[in-house]
Amino acid sequence: MSETFPNGSLRQRGFTLVEVTVSLFVTVIILLGVLALFDFSNKLARAQTNVSDMQQSLRVAQTDAIAMIRMAGRGGLPLSNLPDGFAVAVSDNVKEPTYIGGAGKTDTPEIVPDTDVLTVRGVFSSPIYQINTADPAAFTLSPAGAPTGGTILISNVTPTSIPQDLTALSDAIAKKRPEALLLVSPRSADVWAVVELDPGSTSTATQVTVKFNISGGTRTDSYKVFSSAGPGIFPPDLTKAAYVGILEEHRFYVRRVFSVPGVKTSDLTPKLARARVYPGSNVPWGDDAGNLQLDIADNILDLQVTLGFDNKLTADEVNGALAETSDGEGDDWMYNGEKAPAQPAGDLRYIRLSTLARTDRRDHSYVAPLLERVEDHTYPVDSPFNGDNELQYRRRILRTVIDLRNLG
Repeated sequence: MSETFPNGSLRQRGFTLVEVTVSLFVTVIILLGVLALFDFSNKLARAQTNVSDMQQSLRVAQTDAIAMIRMAGRGGLPLSNLPDGFAVAVSDNVKEPTYIGGAGKTDTPEIVPDTDVLTVRGVFSSPIYQINTADPAAFTLSPAGAPTGGTILISNVTPTSIPQDLTALSDAIAKKRPEALLLVSPRSADVWAVVELDPGSTSTATQVTVKFNISGGTRTDSYKVFSSAGPGIFPPDLTKAAYVGILEEHRFYVRRVFSVPGVKTSDLTPKLARARVYPGSNVPWGDDAGNLQLDIADNILDLQVTLGFDNKLTADEVNGALAETSDGEGDDWMYNGEKAPAQPAGDLRYIRLSTLARTDRRDHSYVAPLLERVEDHTYPVDSPFNGDNELQYRRRILRTVIDLRNLG
């Protein structure tokens, strides 16, 4: 800026101190606004990322479980009496401490207290092999009258010339695993038993000669529980087998993990896990302890299993025509909140899986609503999950109704 003096000369004039101060003040205000907006956007993006990761964890957790639950009973294993059934079993709201390897097995993963453990059994990852019932040598028992073992001949083609993949059986024989074999009679699907694969079995490219133990084997005491004639009894009318499959047992549970291993006062960092064991036992499959904690998803706080019973199939693919009350009393669902859980009338048609997850990081500006109830698991106000630190996590529940296809 220029200024004309009386003598006609020109002189340059700068900004005054007040003008500079005002401009700096305005600049600072703008910068603070930009920084505040950036900080807000950063926090929002971080929160959205955490929520997205949590939702993905929920999806992964249920996708893995649903595929196997739908196959429960595959191969001809019936449901039996709940909650300790053959194809499906439920440990409801386990107490502290409970270990996936059984009572006192403190060297196996611990289960988060008050969560459920869902056990499913069936022929999942291997074929259901057909036996040539017209061949008297295809299935034998010995000794006669009170058999303790036998043999099965399984070809790489069925009696109707359909190819059968013998890889699973050959692998079990090669690795000397005492697998559980589910045998089903050609006379009736209601006649069946579970026996132990004898490592002395042999295999070729076209045929497997399966030797099996009914008693006296490594795992036969566990397998004897599964029999149509009753626990410990080999069905006397199972003189031939039409089908055989490798029976598997998988348990879904929430593994108790802490941010500082072994320090229960540190933050809980639970994981949904799956354990594979030899059926009816607590022995990890393949004698590999790693099979007791096959982690599926992180930050899963709770797993709740609810069983739906119906007298007939309906056209409703979501949850059938099953009645449900707000408190779970007197309806068609088991373990959904009733005070004295009892098995409703009808057949088990559905399993409802509820998983509760939380974000990986706290948000100190967020306060979550208190947890009250997930199915029949109630959360007291003074529960650790309703503590100040836990309320800084965002949490979500995912419920899925699963149709049991193999149980009729």
